[in-house]
Amino acid sequence: MNTQIAKIPLRQVQDVKTLLHNDQARQQLAAVAAKHMSPERLMRVTANAIRTTPKLQEADPLSFLGALMQCAALGLEANTVLGHAYLVPFKNNRKGITEVQVIIGYKGFIDLARRSGHITSISAGIHYSDDELWEHEEGTEARLRHRPGPQEGEKLHAYAIAKFTDGGHAYVVLPWARVMKIRDGSQNWQSAVKFGKTKQSPWYTHEDAMASKTAIRALAKYLPLSVEMADAITIDHDEGTRVDYAAFAQSPEDGPQVEEGEEIDGEAIEVDEGDGHQQDADPKGTAGESEEKPKQKPSERKPEAKKEQDKPKNDDAGIPPASDPKFVKLFQDIEAELTDGAPARGILRFHEAALAEVEKEDPDLHGQIMSMIREAEAND
Repeated sequence: MNTQIAKIPLRQVQDVKTLLHNDQARQQLAAVAAKHMSPERLMRVTANAIRTTPKLQEADPLSFLGALMQCAALGLEANTVLGHAYLVPFKNNRKGITEVQVIIGYKGFIDLARRSGHITSISAGIHYSDDELWEHEEGTEARLRHRPGPQEGEKLHAYAIAKFTDGGHAYVVLPWARVMKIRDGSQNWQSAVKFGKTKQSPWYTHEDAMASKTAIRALAKYLPLSVEMADAITIDHDEGTRVDYAAFAQSPEDGPQVEEGEEIDGEAIEVDEGDGHQQDADPKGTAGESEEKPKQKPSERKPEAKKEQDKPKNDDAGIPPASDPKFVKLFQDIEAELTDGAPARGILRFHEAALAEVEKEDPDLHGQIMSMIREAEAND
């Protein structure tokens, strides 16, 4: 039976699960995948995405394959704890089918930006009214300094900052009113309002992550972009872009084709906080972490206080008692990512800058982290 499935022409594949065993689907993936992405690994990630997002099984198989190919071409794993990209099923009422679109997570944009070779670190954050320190000045003495506090007050700014290999840097600061104006003008938010689905919108469930992504997109104008980063900005569905991924699956040489027309009346996947919608850890401590509050309405500005269990703990086995809390948090994050099945090499790439700082400031803890990663890498 599996042999028959493997040889079925791609156009005749009837469901998403069959794609996992189809030879032509694997060939299409291999043809566009970035060098560090293997079709086998992609198939395992795909199987996990189907398991955690059952609605993907209802999607048109070619649309699903094309969206997966897009992620492979960008070198991003979809629907994993890394939070790089998401395959999202949408009901297209005009065609009478469920299609798949790609949403790039803000961590995915960070990963793509680093690939230019000119950026040593990039991070984003949210400035709250109760933060310990906020200094922002433009002009000849331009500077940006931020030290997070309880983050229980009013949201005032979103920002993103990049440091270059030549020692320079670039940053953008967006007043919160500007962030909300950008949100209100996005096709995706307007579509959610039109169809009465704002509570399913990531702007409702993960407002801080979306604001950070908005700041990174604004910063991209001042960055030396990799080809993948430029492509990701073009196809990101969060900005209302719709791509005909079924056509892309059949003719990858033509590239992804952006569609014109009405919004798609659809239902996006529900993403848990553990799936990557948390602030990027800034290697130098200039960008604080911003906890997500899924139940908070976008119009509200006073999120719930952080829960005690969310704070970094220093009593984890193997962690030196004197370790900096931010390094302990990094240890815990990496441990959780490995437990959830994230690839060890991907974790190393994503946390490269932060791990370099740990190695310099706390060699013992760095050794513990690397030992944990090497053990997981041996089992990948």
